Amino acid sequence: MKKIVLLSLIMVLAQMPCRAQLGGLLQKAANKTAKVISGAADSVANAATSALDKQFEKQRQQRQEAAATQQAADEEPATYAALMRQMPELPTVQQLYSHKEAELNEQTLRLLSSAVTRFNAKVMGLSMKVVSIATQNLDSAQVTDAAYKYAQLSTGLSKEELEYLSTLPDDEQQAYLAAHYKQGTAETALVQEAAEASKYLEPLQPLIDKWDAVGRKVDQVLEQADARCKKAYMKYAPMLEKASDKERNQLLLKYYKDILETQRAAVQEAMKIRLEEQLPIAEEIESKMVNIRAEHKDLMSALLNYPQLTASQYFSEVSRLLDIPQY
Repeated sequence: MKKIVLLSLIMVLAQMPCRAQLGGLLQKAANKTAKVISGAADSVANAATSALDKQFEKQRQQRQEAAATQQAADEEPATYAALMRQMPELPTVQQLYSHKEAELNEQTLRLLSSAVTRFNAKVMGLSMKVVSIATQNLDSAQVTDAAYKYAQLSTGLSKEELEYLSTLPDDEQQAYLAAHYKQGTAETALVQEAAEASKYLEPLQPLIDKWDAVGRKVDQVLEQADARCKKAYMKYAPMLEKASDKERNQLLLKYYKDILETQRAAVQEAMKIRLEEQLPIAEEIESKMVNIRAEHKDLMSALLNYPQLTASQYFSEVSRLLDIPQY
């Protein structure tokens, strides 16, 4: 500190008329000091520039590493577990309420810019990837053939009948199917296929039972939430019956606000159980299904994909967030 004060005094004295009487000694000292200070300033400036350059370079490298990591993730084959862990954070209660308010009041611009809209788009994309994993190693002909087989299994119709049905108007299709279902053909086909599948799934039944038990645990969480929602709904039910459209929307929003915490907590708990408890069991079942599929190349064995079923249910849980249950 003393050195800084001394240098400052020298600089001031160097500008005073008395410097001539001092025989130029102070002037020389001042010039030398100015050079030192100037050199120091240049050093500081250079150091600052160098530090900034290093910081920019570090940020550039971080961006490159992040891009490379994302590219590697995109190139890696998707797995059900990886997709489930990509689930974005659930919207907040306020975001959900704001979205529902915009929806009921038909405020399109608010819906487009809503955080919930972006969340739903992300979840939909992940759900589509879940569906695509099962067919990612199949060509279009195999996919089409599998689709026909599934339709045949679920309806009991032949491929020719399905093709004929596709040429009919919607009302005639419904009438045709109604008449067909009365014959019990579709149910018979499903029962036969399930009976055949049960033979080779018997060794896996203990694991399947464990998977089902976890599913019932999820059901209990959601049922408890439903009970609380129903209790809240009973307060609004009489008013909703008499309300006009606008009043009804306002009442629904109040009711929705009352149950949002319950719904969100239930969805969060259900998803946690599926990811942490049910998925590991599903993956264990799938590890044993590989050999079964190799021996039984039928549609039922291809459809019995427990990780896919777990992931599909996991992503479908979020639909409750925007639901306004009425009892």
